[in-house]
Amino acid sequence: MSITRIDQANLGFVVLACLVAHAVPVEVLLFSYAIFGPAHYLTELSWLHDRQYFTKRRYDFVPLAVLGFGTIFAHDVLRMDMGHAYIGLVLTFFLAITMAFVTDWRYRAPIAIGTTAVGLMLFMFTPAVWFFILLANMVHLVLFTSVFILLGALRNNSIYAFGTLAALILFSATFFIPGLPSIPASEFALGFGYDLAPAYQGFFSLIGVDADNPNIEKLLGFVAFWHIYHNLNWFSKTGVIRWHEISKGRTVFLISAYLGYIGLYAYDYTLGFQALIFLGFLHVVLEFPLNGLSFANTGRLLAGRLRSV
Repeated sequence: MSITRIDQANLGFVVLACLVAHAVPVEVLLFSYAIFGPAHYLTELSWLHDRQYFTKRRYDFVPLAVLGFGTIFAHDVLRMDMGHAYIGLVLTFFLAITMAFVTDWRYRAPIAIGTTAVGLMLFMFTPAVWFFILLANMVHLVLFTSVFILLGALRNNSIYAFGTLAALILFSATFFIPGLPSIPASEFALGFGYDLAPAYQGFFSLIGVDADNPNIEKLLGFVAFWHIYHNLNWFSKTGVIRWHEISKGRTVFLISAYLGYIGLYAYDYTLGFQALIFLGFLHVVLEFPLNGLSFANTGRLLAGRLRSV
């Protein structure tokens, strides 16, 4: 499929994701987590591994993975509050950015220490705290996805990709319009849907909404909108990024792992969701170097456009 066709399809996916997220907000979020989530995380981690996680050295991913696991373990298992547990995410973020751009350890160490120190100082200020608290979910879904789309639009000069980004922003606003109808959620969906709310407590707290707010379904719909589009976007670009070109052994492993997660969700949705948290967090953390490179390339292309005006 050509780039143009993929961009056209993605514009359609935005409309589709918006419609289903408005109609059945809780159900579509649960569906996206259970069906798309494991497939996306497993295939992206496989793809990142084959590209050395977009870092300069072969084993750079090891400290990133350890810090990422340590952060989510401290928060979800040891029950440390976000303000303390997510200091590990600050360290991981700045270390990952350093590893994406710098090869020589003579420069890596002071740059990593310096940027981490700046990050920890920023963590003393509320906006930076919110950024890192939301980094693993809403920032990853909204900001990083938007940058990837903008980068592709600039590289290919694609009107459809620019249209996709504009549509994502426009349709996002519709989830904050009161009174828009939706199909009442089933008891099953409500039971598990409200269990998902704590995973986005940082987002809800930021906009001043409690988990028992009557508008929580529409806000979960906003999350579902971005979550399902994020996954559809990933799978639509299989022919471009070619994450499917892997060995038979790894294919068997990925399919087995995916079916294992599906089995957990079928047995107990909450158990499946909890088991997927670590994998999802790991895929976010190991994508940081790619995020840093994408921001740099997007800035470079935008600067070039401005200079040519």
